[in-house]
Amino acid sequence: MNPLAAAVQARREDGLYRSLTPLLHAPAKFIQREGVLCLNCASNNYLDLAGHPRIVAKAREALEEDGSGSGGSRLLGGNLPLHEILESAISKFRPLGSALLFNSGFQANVTLVPALGEALGGIFADKMCHASVAEGLRLASSSVNFHRFRHNDLNHLEDLLKKHQPAGGGLVVTETLFSMDGDFAPLSDLAGLQRRFGFWLLLDEAHSVGGYPGLETQGWGMPERTVMMGTFGKALGSFGAYAAGPVELAEYLINFGRGFIFSTSLPPAVLGANLGALETLDDAEEAWRPEKLQQMANHARSVLKARGLNLGTSQSHILPIHLGTPEKAARISAKLFDTGIHAPAIRPPTVPEGSSRLRLNITAAFTEADVDRLADALSMAVESDP
Repeated sequence: MNPLAAAVQARREDGLYRSLTPLLHAPAKFIQREGVLCLNCASNNYLDLAGHPRIVAKAREALEEDGSGSGGSRLLGGNLPLHEILESAISKFRPLGSALLFNSGFQANVTLVPALGEALGGIFADKMCHASVAEGLRLASSSVNFHRFRHNDLNHLEDLLKKHQPAGGGLVVTETLFSMDGDFAPLSDLAGLQRRFGFWLLLDEAHSVGGYPGLETQGWGMPERTVMMGTFGKALGSFGAYAAGPVELAEYLINFGRGFIFSTSLPPAVLGANLGALETLDDAEEAWRPEKLQQMANHARSVLKARGLNLGTSQSHILPIHLGTPEKAARISAKLFDTGIHAPAIRPPTVPEGSSRLRLNITAAFTEADVDRLADALSMAVESDP
């Protein structure tokens, strides 16, 4: 057996094997999987904006006017007027001074973490940050020291800052809303700590953007040293990512951000869709979307907890159902599919050993009846599991 096949076989034997399942109608509330119509509890389309008429129209308009591709990297042949128009719109959405587009949140974090950390003399990252941050730390490790602080433990972060005292102030990395646990960072306290120590702060808002208006500004202790990384591919219903930060940020990344420098830029249709998404967020008639998301999330946490299910520290629309072993998570997921609910198992290495779970994503498309149906099916599946 060759090394590639051996590695895959080991994953099978450990109960951690992954495979792709074709899904029709995603990211709608109902999707078709293996011929079965399922309630989609795994979608990141939190505000139900994918397919919004305004966003589709803006994408179509840009496609027809500017074609299907950008033509190259931004520094060579791929810097279109739409890129700069969208970055201007992002700077109004996140008024920190400048903005720069990336092709994905993963690409953005893999670029931002080493590029900023090297200039600032050290990196301090929450242990539960996304895999893209971990990959950025790995890339940075040859040129800069990094440290991980216990999840949301600002006392531990303070101890590390006092001990290591990076010459450039250091870079602290965390998420506004954590993607696997559904809890928020203590942003107000973090802002206070930033004022005391003067570090730069990189906030990953991939899972909170659009859904919790005003949340992110709680972390702007020093706006001139704060960077926001957000995505268009989740609540905003499109694709791509951005970094917004002080006036020097975009110019610095254009010169030192390798992931940006050496990537083909986003195509016109995506740029148009992203402009449509920001316009939709700014439309008072669409304000019901984040309100509905939060209402459904509150209802879901209440009914799931009432049934004795372990949601960990979730405070949001992301609901981890902690089940322990990968085998149990896979069994419960399969039982839910039998009832017409799509909720894939989340297993190591995505989450730590012993914390396999289902991650249920509530969206603004859900109703209380959808949530109650999910809660009933899930509690029955857990109770019947040996």
